[in-house]
Amino acid sequence: MKIVQVQTQAEAAGAQRISDMIGEGLRARGHEVRTVFMYRKTDVYDCDPHADFILAEPPRSLLGQMRAAARLAGYLRNARPDAVITFQHYGNIFGTIGARLAGANLIIANQSGAPQTKGVRGVLSQIDKLMGTFGAYHVNVVNSSWTEAQFDTFPRAYRRRTSRIDHGVPAPAIAFDKAAARAAFGLPQQAWIAVSSGRMAPSKNQIALVGALVHRPDIHIAIAGTGPERDAIAAFAEANGVTERLHLVGEVPPSRIFEFLAAGDAYAFASLTETFGLAAVEAAISGLPVVTSKLDVLREVLTTDDGEAAALFVDADAKGMAEGLAELIARPELAARLAAAGRQLKEQYSPARMCAGYEALLLSRSLPNGCNPVDNLQSA
Repeated sequence: MKIVQVQTQAEAAGAQRISDMIGEGLRARGHEVRTVFMYRKTDVYDCDPHADFILAEPPRSLLGQMRAAARLAGYLRNARPDAVITFQHYGNIFGTIGARLAGANLIIANQSGAPQTKGVRGVLSQIDKLMGTFGAYHVNVVNSSWTEAQFDTFPRAYRRRTSRIDHGVPAPAIAFDKAAARAAFGLPQQAWIAVSSGRMAPSKNQIALVGALVHRPDIHIAIAGTGPERDAIAAFAEANGVTERLHLVGEVPPSRIFEFLAAGDAYAFASLTETFGLAAVEAAISGLPVVTSKLDVLREVLTTDDGEAAALFVDADAKGMAEGLAELIARPELAARLAAAGRQLKEQYSPARMCAGYEALLLSRSLPNGCNPVDNLQSA
C-alpha cells in the first residue's frame, strides 16, 4: 500500500517521532511510506531518505500558509497515495483537503491536542469538529483515554469515527555510558543533573526547571530542544545567577535522544498541557526516575498495567519541581523504584503494537462488506 504521512513542520518533536515510528514500522510490513512536511523548521530531517518538504522555511504570512497548502495538494495529487495519515492541526486540515483532492481511499487524522475554545487554536478546533462530523476524514486517532474523553461533547457523528491507538515509545537499543554521554554533550561529570527534552514553548514550561535551580543550588539542569522560548529561558537563568548550572544543548535528533538521557540522574518534565507525554514516557522507559507535573494524562500514561506509578507527580512550578528532584536525591530507594516501574512501560507502549493498530486501519478499507475501520480495529 502506498501511504503518505503529512506533518506540519520538520523538527525533532513528539508528533514527528510518532510518524517516524509509524513509517518505519509500516515499511517493515511491506508498505511504501513517505512523510511530507509542510515546511522545514530545522535540519533534523534533511538527510532522511523518506522525507519531503513543501516549503524550505516556515511561512511568514497567511499568503505563505496558503501557498504551502496549495503545494501540498499538488504533492498529494502527484503521489496518488492509497492512504494519507495526518498530524497536528494544520497537517490534519490541509492534509485532509489535499488527500480528498488526490482521491485517497483512507484518511487518518491524529489528534495531537485537546480541543480549544479561544484564539487560533479555537478556530482550528471548530474546523476539526466540522471535518470530523461530516466525514472529511475516515478515522480520527486519539492516543490515550484522557485524550479520547476530551471529545465527549462532540457530535456522535464525530465520535463514531474515533479510534484509540496508544503511542508507541521506543526503548534504547544499547546501554550508554553516563560519563561518555556527558562528555558528548559537554555536561559536567561530577554534577547531579536532571535532564529534560522537548520544544521550548510556553506550554512546555521549561522556565519552571530553571526556577528549580534557584531553589536547589546543588543540582544542574540540561535541556535538549529549541524553540521560541529559548532566549527567555536563557535570560531568566542569567537574571537569577544560575547560568552555569543550566545547560541548553540544542536540538537532539531522535537517533541520539537515548544517549542524551543517559547523561542524566533524573528526568524533569514541567509541561502544562499534554495529550500523551511522549518525552516523559521515553525517559521512564530508558530507566530514569521521572519528576513531572500533575496532569491527569501523565498520571495515566506513567502508570504501569499493574497500577504502579513510574513518576513522582508535583506542582508544575519552580518550587514543586525543586522539591520533587530533592526528594529523589534524599530517597535513592524511591528513585530506584520509579526507574524500575518506568522500564516496565516498554511492552505497554510497544511501537510494534502501535504500528499493528495503524495497519489494521489501513487494511480494513479493502475488507469486504463495507467494514468500518473503527470496528475492525477494536477486534484486531
